[in-house]
Amino acid sequence: MFKKENLLSISDLKGPAKITAMSDGQFATYNRSLNTFIDNFPGQADRMRAAVSKQSFEDLKKTLLEVSNLLEVIFAHGLAQDAKRQVDVLNKGSVDSSAAEAFIEKFILNVSSLSIDIQMSSHKAATASSARAATAEPTTKQFFSAGSQGGGGPTILAVDNAVMFLNTLKSLLKGSPYDLHCVTSGSDALDFVGKGTRIDLFLLDIEMPGMDGYELAAALKRNGQRAPVIFVTANSAREYVDKAISVQAAGLLMKPLRSQQLLSKIKECI
Repeated sequence: MFKKENLLSISDLKGPAKITAMSDGQFATYNRSLNTFIDNFPGQADRMRAAVSKQSFEDLKKTLLEVSNLLEVIFAHGLAQDAKRQVDVLNKGSVDSSAAEAFIEKFILNVSSLSIDIQMSSHKAATASSARAATAEPTTKQFFSAGSQGGGGPTILAVDNAVMFLNTLKSLLKGSPYDLHCVTSGSDALDFVGKGTRIDLFLLDIEMPGMDGYELAAALKRNGQRAPVIFVTANSAREYVDKAISVQAAGLLMKPLRSQQLLSKIKECI
């Protein structure tokens, strides 16, 4: 069961006063609504994408209204209104399929991020260790490099087999105080930290060939790494979040990443 105090900080839930004032019975009902939303949305997202692809806008309107109703019940009023406004656009007739597709992808990203925030809300991961290994001399091995950047601030190691994502991440963190290093596999990540470089935060993709993000996080902890882990994923389904919690992740972010959300989560964890 979710806890009131952990839900109050989620910005998309616009009902802190309502949540606080709930009786135990009312909050139990609210919890069931949160779980219904979490369990239903991945399938609804698939249906919305399929409807846009087929230009089946009646199906799209129906699913948007279903999602909007769930969002209203959990007090995510802003996102609910976004869905209803899009239904109004579709009701006007002449539909720009490209604009509809762009809206749906942004809407799915926003609602998926809310789902993840709710699921992670009751999880409090340890974010630091009192002792760190001494920093080793710079390694001469040529890791993939979207490279290293930064001005001597906290060090982030990003691991993703998609070079395009790592280049995007580098762009998002350009001008930030963080020293970013990137590798493309779990084995390269373990090799990198094995050289003794102090890491303050890990950004790990979940779905990677060979060693996935969960396995890598567990391996890093076995090797004595205590820096917080943020997973990045394109899937907000419950099993993904449950696995992230099981390896004590500090956060889970949806792809494509947004600069403000990324920087906020990094600041929270470091």
